Amino acid sequence: MSDAFDFSVPPFDRLTPEQRQRLAAALDLGVYARDGVILSRDEPADCLFVVRQGLVHERRGGEVVAVYGAHDSFDLQALFSDGQARSFVAAEDTLCDLVPRPILLELAHENAAFGAVIQQEFADRLSALANERSNRETAALTMARIREAYLRPPVFVEAGASLRDAAAAMKRDQASSVLVRDGDPKKGGRVGILTGTDLRDLVVLEGRPVDSPVGPLARYELLALDRDDLLFNALILMTKHSVRRLVITEQGAVVGLLEQTDLLAVLSNHSQVVALKVDRAATPEDLGRASQDIVGLIRTLHGTGVKVSFIADLVTELNRKIFRRLFELLAPPDLLANSCLIVMGSEGRGEQLLKTDQDNGLILRDGYVCPSLSQVTDAFTRHLVDFGYPPCPGRIMVSNPDWTRPLALYKDSLFHWIHRPDEAAQMNLAIFYDAAAVAGDASLLAEAKGYLLGRLQDNQMFFTAFARPALAFDTPSGLFGGLFERRRSEAVDIKKAGIFPIVHGVRALALEKHMAETNTTERIWALADQGVLDRGMAGELADAFTFLSTLRLKAGLDGSVSGTQTDNLVRTESLGKLDRDQFKDCLALVKKFKELLAYHFHLNH
Repeated sequence: MSDAFDFSVPPFDRLTPEQRQRLAAALDLGVYARDGVILSRDEPADCLFVVRQGLVHERRGGEVVAVYGAHDSFDLQALFSDGQARSFVAAEDTLCDLVPRPILLELAHENAAFGAVIQQEFADRLSALANERSNRETAALTMARIREAYLRPPVFVEAGASLRDAAAAMKRDQASSVLVRDGDPKKGGRVGILTGTDLRDLVVLEGRPVDSPVGPLARYELLALDRDDLLFNALILMTKHSVRRLVITEQGAVVGLLEQTDLLAVLSNHSQVVALKVDRAATPEDLGRASQDIVGLIRTLHGTGVKVSFIADLVTELNRKIFRRLFELLAPPDLLANSCLIVMGSEGRGEQLLKTDQDNGLILRDGYVCPSLSQVTDAFTRHLVDFGYPPCPGRIMVSNPDWTRPLALYKDSLFHWIHRPDEAAQMNLAIFYDAAAVAGDASLLAEAKGYLLGRLQDNQMFFTAFARPALAFDTPSGLFGGLFERRRSEAVDIKKAGIFPIVHGVRALALEKHMAETNTTERIWALADQGVLDRGMAGELADAFTFLSTLRLKAGLDGSVSGTQTDNLVRTESLGKLDRDQFKDCLALVKKFKELLAYHFHLNH
């Protein structure tokens, strides 16, 4: 059937007749029924798929992000990298020609024109993926306020000060300008500005004596905006007047100067500014300041309607950068080389939005001993507390020796948690299953997880016990229907009633199937790919999880200025009608999912 391959389609039209014959001989044919999984998440590909007939959906997080029809090809990214966080599903009965990776590389090497197209398509694909997040964030930040940007502290000199005094003030405070006070502003005085460029022109080009007073030389027509004004208004003002800085006021008082570089940094990509601060941090205190910037980013993105899944991805990336950099600042090089710092729980799943309790650990290479280990781990926990990450009530932190252990002892614990599963063991196993590597040698965590999945057996009693906590908390329905008017002022713990049953129920199903995914939404769609959940239920669960997480984020932002998740309570009377109806539907779906879990894991026996 490979004779039917259409060589008129680019880039295959660039092959020579002899190369076409070799490719045709190497081709295979893939036949996929409607809703069949062609390529699953994080699965490396060994061939390029070229659609002969049918339709293929590329899915990410349950959403269809691309559609491939006849003559379209996929997936170069999976073919030349370590997999992808996407899956490809046949939207109808589909035939695909399969181009093996070796012949594709061979022809790309031989035929420069063919290879150039393949290389360019791969580069374009990576560029599009990289730009996708940046574009979404930039769009959201169009509504950012000036207070989201870094303001340079104002440096004042009096009008009688000399040009030399102004230069010395700029050098002392590492400023590019000074503000000049000419009299008391409260009594009709004025404030002007003198920049480093002005100083250079006055002294070098005009030959002004360095002891000349700055008062008559300053410019007093200041361009000023309030701190709560839009950043885009600042950009327009700078562009209109061809200036590089604006004076920023709050309640009429000067609070700083907004430099053009700082404004553009925020508008181009705020997360990259935070990441840059993390990368450049020389002390834990620097990291603490960067950590506080994340809260403002979350508020801006949420306030401008960005999806909670995107915010979670971004916050996960920035949090892990902070944890990694802190560990690098505290740990000696030999400890970094012989350990793996891990995060667990919501941080491990990539679902932490605001700062919840610490859940972290350290896996040491067998036989390695670090004399300063306790000082490093104690300092790590202490600094994270200072950054706003509360200590774990269960002491699941690197400062607890039970969670800073050699790999062999972690394996011993995993054996115990699997084969003697009391309540504490089940909790430990659940959070460890969610673990992700943050710093050090990630192969240590990979080996531990491989041991975990390898020890699991088809033991119904074990999985029944492991899944049972998903039903531990009540999911109320009396808040709605006939009792709604009487009980609408009651608060619902959204984590216990909705989020935890989804997270742990999906985790139990994923563990039973020995899945490597850690993120709840990715687990949901991986379960759908394997037929454990039908796609309708998977889509509803993913949507419900997103909606409930969004409500939880809003409750946390409303209840906390520090960015710490202190409130899981949702008060139904505070919801609009649409949100209230959707909340009701989500809780009803959670109840339905619990029934599915009870049946699947025999939890009613």
